[in-house]
Amino acid sequence: MTNQRDSTEEKYPLIAYLLWGLGFVGFCGLHRMYLGQYTLGTAMLFTFGLCGVGQLVDVAVIPQAVREANGKGAAPQKQAATQQRKDTEIRTETEKSDTPSLEVEEWDLEQASLEESLKKLKE
Repeated sequence: MTNQRDSTEEKYPLIAYLLWGLGFVGFCGLHRMYLGQYTLGTAMLFTFGLCGVGQLVDVAVIPQAVREANGKGAAPQKQAATQQRKDTEIRTETEKSDTPSLEVEEWDLEQASLEESLKKLKE
């Protein structure tokens, strides 16, 4: 058995902010490690929060980092693009399938009118 966390475990902004607050007592970067960004977290730990600048920037960045860690960051944009592509494919397939049926219907109408014309001419 291992004590590693499941990578699909949901991350919480409150916990990230609490870990961020530990930077004031010298433990910078723990919030980044919590969010799965181990390299950046380690760099922040050994450089005292990138000389404090990284620590200050992270106040505004934590909500986005939590969304990304939970798989909700850029995903909606990708999902929208994928959905748009699927919609376009469906429309294209529908147009392709509709076109022959329209041609057949038009052909049937033309054939019916020709048959009626022939009947009138025979009479």
